[in-house]
Amino acid sequence: MLTEISVLVVYNQPDPLRTLWVALQGPGASLRQARTCAEAGRILSGAKPPELVFTGLEFPDGNWPDIVRLAKGAAEPVNVIVVSRQVDIPLYIRAIEQGAFDYITPPFEPADLAYVIRCAASNVLLRREVEARARASGQKSLVALALPASR
Repeated sequence: MLTEISVLVVYNQPDPLRTLWVALQGPGASLRQARTCAEAGRILSGAKPPELVFTGLEFPDGNWPDIVRLAKGAAEPVNVIVVSRQVDIPLYIRAIEQGAFDYITPPFEPADLAYVIRCAASNVLLRREVEARARASGQKSLVALALPASR
């Protein structure tokens, strides 16, 4: 990993995100967990939101598109990775179209998971750096201009 990154894992069912949680344990990632959209929203609305969010599909108070919307409203860029129990191409397409960075399914092979994390972390850290530079210079960044108006 590039630097230590903060990861939020949003799930309320034992699988597949429990397996992912275990795979993410170790050096390089600071992990937090949320079991509902409301709990994830509190974390994402903080001054220092996590860089990455791995989210399941359904929660008692919402679903993965709610998590993507919450991430878009965070103070800094956040990349969301939707995690499903099985491959579902229409869901994959919908997730990417709605703003998720990626969509993954088990089994979580260490090399594959490391690649997804490396790509998502590199992307979000670069986006954060660009936005910080733009704020410091008093300009809107191209990243901010390209995002939907709701942000």
